[in-house]
Amino acid sequence: MTASKIPAVQVASIAPQLPLGVQLRDDASFSSFYAGPNTEVVTCFKEAAMGRLGGMLYLHGPKGSGKTHLLQALCRDAGGSGLRAGYLPLAEFAAHESAVLEGMTSLSLLCLDDVDHVTGSREWALLLMRLCDAARQQDLTLALAAESAPAAITSALPDLCTRLGWGMVFGMQALSDADRLQALQLRARARGLELPAEVGNFLLLRSARDLPALMRMLGDLDTASLAAQRRLTIPFVKSVLGL
Repeated sequence: MTASKIPAVQVASIAPQLPLGVQLRDDASFSSFYAGPNTEVVTCFKEAAMGRLGGMLYLHGPKGSGKTHLLQALCRDAGGSGLRAGYLPLAEFAAHESAVLEGMTSLSLLCLDDVDHVTGSREWALLLMRLCDAARQQDLTLALAAESAPAAITSALPDLCTRLGWGMVFGMQALSDADRLQALQLRARARGLELPAEVGNFLLLRSARDLPALMRMLGDLDTASLAAQRRLTIPFVKSVLGL
Protein backbone atom coordinates (compact mmCIF):
# COMPACT_ATOMS: atom_id res chain seq x y z
CA MET A 1 0.00 0.00 0.00
CA THR A 2 1.42 3.38 -0.88
CA ALA A 3 1.47 6.31 1.49
CA SER A 4 1.85 10.04 1.20
CA LYS A 5 3.65 12.33 3.62
CA ILE A 6 1.66 14.91 5.51
CA PRO A 7 2.55 18.37 4.22
CA ALA A 8 5.43 19.75 6.31
CA VAL A 9 3.37 22.66 7.61
CA GLN A 10 1.07 20.24 9.34
CA VAL A 11 3.49 18.28 11.50
CA ALA A 12 7.18 18.51 10.75
CA SER A 13 7.47 22.26 11.27
CA ILE A 14 5.82 22.01 14.68
CA ALA A 15 8.38 19.68 16.21
CA PRO A 16 11.45 19.93 13.96
CA GLN A 17 13.63 18.32 16.61
CA LEU A 18 11.91 14.95 16.04
CA PRO A 19 12.17 12.89 12.83
CA LEU A 20 8.45 12.16 12.84
CA GLY A 21 8.10 10.63 9.38
CA VAL A 22 4.32 10.48 9.85
CA GLN A 23 2.44 9.41 6.75
CA LEU A 24 -1.17 9.31 5.64
CA ARG A 25 -2.29 6.24 3.72
CA ASP A 26 -3.31 7.04 0.15
CA ASP A 27 -6.53 5.02 0.55
CA ALA A 28 -7.56 6.78 3.78
CA SER A 29 -10.39 8.94 2.45
CA PHE A 30 -14.05 9.37 3.25
CA SER A 31 -14.98 8.15 -0.23
CA SER A 32 -13.26 4.81 0.36
CA PHE A 33 -14.81 4.26 3.80
CA TYR A 34 -18.02 2.25 3.98
CA ALA A 35 -19.99 3.92 6.76
CA GLY A 36 -22.78 1.39 7.27
CA PRO A 37 -23.97 1.80 10.88
CA ASN A 38 -21.33 4.51 11.44
CA THR A 39 -22.93 7.11 9.17
CA GLU A 40 -23.30 9.66 11.98
CA VAL A 41 -19.56 9.51 12.72
CA VAL A 42 -18.62 10.02 9.08
CA THR A 43 -21.06 12.92 8.72
CA CYS A 44 -19.63 14.72 11.77
CA PHE A 45 -16.04 14.12 10.64
CA LYS A 46 -16.83 15.56 7.21
CA GLU A 47 -18.30 18.65 8.87
CA ALA A 48 -15.17 19.02 10.99
CA ALA A 49 -12.98 18.69 7.89
CA MET A 50 -14.74 21.69 6.39
CA GLY A 51 -14.33 23.74 9.55
CA ARG A 52 -18.03 23.62 10.38
CA LEU A 53 -17.69 21.60 13.59
CA GLY A 54 -15.24 22.53 16.33
CA GLY A 55 -14.41 21.43 19.85
CA MET A 56 -13.66 17.79 20.59
CA LEU A 57 -14.49 14.56 18.78
CA TYR A 58 -13.69 11.25 20.48
CA LEU A 59 -13.88 7.95 18.61
CA HIS A 60 -13.54 4.59 20.33
CA GLY A 61 -13.70 1.00 19.18
CA PRO A 62 -11.61 -2.16 18.81
CA LYS A 63 -8.52 -2.37 16.67
CA GLY A 64 -9.43 -2.67 13.00
CA SER A 65 -12.80 -0.92 13.36
CA GLY A 66 -11.83 2.01 11.10
CA LYS A 67 -10.73 4.66 13.62
CA THR A 68 -7.36 5.32 11.98
CA HIS A 69 -8.92 5.47 8.51
CA LEU A 70 -11.39 8.13 9.65
CA LEU A 71 -8.81 10.22 11.51
CA GLN A 72 -6.51 10.23 8.49
CA ALA A 73 -9.41 11.03 6.14
CA LEU A 74 -10.33 13.93 8.43
CA CYS A 75 -6.77 15.24 8.42
CA ARG A 76 -6.45 14.93 4.64
CA ASP A 77 -9.75 16.65 3.86
CA ALA A 78 -9.10 19.42 6.38
CA GLY A 79 -5.78 20.14 4.68
CA GLY A 80 -7.58 20.24 1.35
CA SER A 81 -10.03 22.75 2.83
CA GLY A 82 -7.16 25.07 3.74
CA LEU A 83 -7.06 24.23 7.44
CA ARG A 84 -3.74 23.63 9.20
CA ALA A 85 -4.15 20.04 10.29
CA GLY A 86 -1.96 17.38 11.84
CA TYR A 87 -2.20 13.65 12.53
CA LEU A 88 -0.12 11.68 15.03
CA PRO A 89 -0.38 7.97 15.98
CA LEU A 90 0.57 8.23 19.65
CA ALA A 91 1.38 4.51 19.93
CA GLU A 92 4.48 5.29 17.86
CA PHE A 93 5.50 8.19 20.10
CA ALA A 94 4.71 6.89 23.58
CA ALA A 95 8.44 6.47 24.29
CA HIS A 96 9.11 10.11 23.38
CA GLU A 97 8.67 12.99 25.76
CA SER A 98 5.33 14.72 25.35
CA ALA A 99 7.20 17.66 23.78
CA VAL A 100 6.25 16.05 20.46
CA LEU A 101 2.88 17.79 20.89
CA GLU A 102 4.15 21.16 22.06
CA GLY A 103 2.93 23.97 19.83
CA MET A 104 0.14 21.97 18.25
CA THR A 105 -2.52 24.26 19.66
CA SER A 106 -1.56 26.57 16.79
CA LEU A 107 -3.24 24.14 14.39
CA SER A 108 -6.85 24.40 13.29
CA LEU A 109 -7.31 20.63 13.61
CA LEU A 110 -5.31 18.03 15.51
CA CYS A 111 -5.98 14.29 15.10
CA LEU A 112 -4.46 12.06 17.78
CA ASP A 113 -4.66 8.29 17.32
CA ASP A 114 -4.06 5.60 19.97
CA VAL A 115 -4.62 8.03 22.84
CA ASP A 116 -4.88 5.19 25.36
CA HIS A 117 -1.24 4.26 24.67
CA VAL A 118 0.04 7.35 26.50
CA THR A 119 -2.55 8.19 29.17
CA GLY A 120 -0.78 6.11 31.81
CA SER A 121 2.03 8.68 31.79
CA ARG A 122 1.48 11.69 34.03
CA GLU A 123 3.46 13.92 31.64
CA TRP A 124 1.38 12.87 28.64
CA ALA A 125 -1.85 13.08 30.62
CA LEU A 126 -1.09 16.67 31.63
CA LEU A 127 -0.41 17.68 28.04
CA LEU A 128 -3.58 15.97 26.79
CA MET A 129 -5.56 17.85 29.44
CA ARG A 130 -4.09 21.13 28.20
CA LEU A 131 -5.07 20.21 24.65
CA CYS A 132 -8.62 19.45 25.79
CA ASP A 133 -8.73 22.85 27.48
CA ALA A 134 -7.46 24.49 24.29
CA ALA A 135 -10.17 22.75 22.24
CA ARG A 136 -12.77 24.18 24.61
CA GLN A 137 -11.36 27.68 24.90
CA GLN A 138 -9.50 28.31 21.64
CA ASP A 139 -10.05 27.83 17.92
CA LEU A 140 -8.81 24.22 17.90
CA THR A 141 -10.70 21.13 16.80
CA LEU A 142 -9.32 18.07 18.59
CA ALA A 143 -10.16 14.61 17.19
CA LEU A 144 -9.09 11.66 19.34
CA ALA A 145 -9.26 7.90 18.92
CA ALA A 146 -8.74 5.06 21.39
CA GLU A 147 -9.93 1.53 21.97
CA SER A 148 -11.78 2.44 25.19
CA ALA A 149 -14.48 4.97 25.91
CA PRO A 150 -13.36 8.05 27.92
CA ALA A 151 -14.66 6.73 31.25
CA ALA A 152 -12.80 3.44 30.77
CA ILE A 153 -9.42 4.95 29.91
CA THR A 154 -6.59 4.06 32.27
CA SER A 155 -5.04 7.40 33.15
CA ALA A 156 -2.39 8.72 35.51
CA LEU A 157 -4.75 11.65 36.11
CA PRO A 158 -8.46 10.85 36.60
CA ASP A 159 -9.41 14.39 35.51
CA LEU A 160 -8.22 13.49 32.01
CA CYS A 161 -11.03 10.93 31.64
CA THR A 162 -13.55 13.67 32.36
CA ARG A 163 -11.99 16.01 29.82
CA LEU A 164 -11.87 13.33 27.12
CA GLY A 165 -15.66 13.08 27.36
CA TRP A 166 -16.28 16.82 27.01
CA GLY A 167 -17.08 16.73 23.31
CA MET A 168 -18.92 14.40 20.97
CA VAL A 169 -18.17 10.74 21.76
CA PHE A 170 -18.74 8.02 19.17
CA GLY A 171 -18.43 4.25 19.56
CA MET A 172 -17.64 2.47 16.31
CA GLN A 173 -20.39 0.01 15.47
CA ALA A 174 -19.44 -3.46 14.20
CA LEU A 175 -20.22 -4.26 10.57
CA SER A 176 -22.47 -7.14 9.66
CA ASP A 177 -21.40 -9.61 6.97
CA ALA A 178 -23.59 -7.74 4.49
CA ASP A 179 -21.79 -4.52 5.48
CA ARG A 180 -18.38 -6.17 5.10
CA LEU A 181 -19.32 -7.26 1.59
CA GLN A 182 -20.38 -3.71 0.73
CA ALA A 183 -17.13 -2.37 2.19
CA LEU A 184 -15.07 -4.82 0.12
CA GLN A 185 -16.95 -3.94 -3.06
CA LEU A 186 -16.53 -0.21 -2.40
CA ARG A 187 -12.76 -0.60 -1.98
CA ALA A 188 -12.60 -2.84 -5.06
CA ARG A 189 -14.35 -0.21 -7.17
CA ALA A 190 -11.88 2.40 -5.92
CA ARG A 191 -9.15 0.14 -7.31
CA GLY A 192 -10.95 -0.25 -10.62
CA LEU A 193 -11.69 -3.86 -9.76
CA GLU A 194 -15.00 -5.71 -10.05
CA LEU A 195 -15.75 -7.91 -7.05
CA PRO A 196 -18.83 -10.06 -7.72
CA ALA A 197 -21.02 -10.71 -4.69
CA GLU A 198 -20.38 -14.47 -4.85
CA VAL A 199 -16.62 -13.91 -4.73
CA GLY A 200 -16.94 -11.45 -1.86
CA ASN A 201 -19.08 -13.88 0.11
CA PHE A 202 -16.57 -16.63 -0.59
CA LEU A 203 -13.82 -14.47 0.93
CA LEU A 204 -15.96 -13.75 3.99
CA LEU A 205 -16.63 -17.45 4.54
CA ARG A 206 -13.14 -18.79 3.84
CA SER A 207 -10.80 -16.19 5.31
CA ALA A 208 -10.07 -13.94 8.26
CA ARG A 209 -13.14 -11.83 8.87
CA ASP A 210 -11.60 -8.68 10.31
CA LEU A 211 -11.81 -5.87 7.78
CA PRO A 212 -8.13 -4.86 7.64
CA ALA A 213 -7.15 -8.45 6.82
CA LEU A 214 -9.85 -8.62 4.15
CA MET A 215 -8.63 -5.35 2.62
CA ARG A 216 -5.05 -6.63 2.51
CA MET A 217 -6.34 -9.76 0.81
CA LEU A 218 -8.20 -7.63 -1.71
CA GLY A 219 -4.96 -5.79 -2.47
CA ASP A 220 -3.19 -9.10 -3.13
CA LEU A 221 -6.02 -10.19 -5.43
CA ASP A 222 -5.90 -6.87 -7.27
CA THR A 223 -2.17 -7.29 -7.93
CA ALA A 224 -2.62 -10.89 -9.09
CA SER A 225 -5.59 -9.98 -11.28
CA LEU A 226 -3.61 -7.26 -13.04
CA ALA A 227 -0.60 -9.51 -13.54
CA ALA A 228 -2.67 -12.39 -14.93
CA GLN A 229 -5.21 -10.20 -16.73
CA ARG A 230 -7.93 -12.24 -15.06
CA ARG A 231 -11.28 -11.31 -13.58
CA LEU A 232 -11.98 -12.21 -9.97
CA THR A 233 -13.70 -15.58 -9.96
CA ILE A 234 -13.86 -18.15 -7.17
CA PRO A 235 -11.43 -20.54 -8.96
CA PHE A 236 -8.97 -17.69 -9.55
CA VAL A 237 -9.24 -16.50 -5.93
CA LYS A 238 -8.62 -20.06 -4.71
CA SER A 239 -5.52 -20.35 -6.83
CA VAL A 240 -4.09 -17.01 -5.67
CA LEU A 241 -4.81 -17.44 -1.99
CA GLY A 242 -4.17 -21.17 -1.82
CA LEU A 243 -7.62 -21.90 -0.44
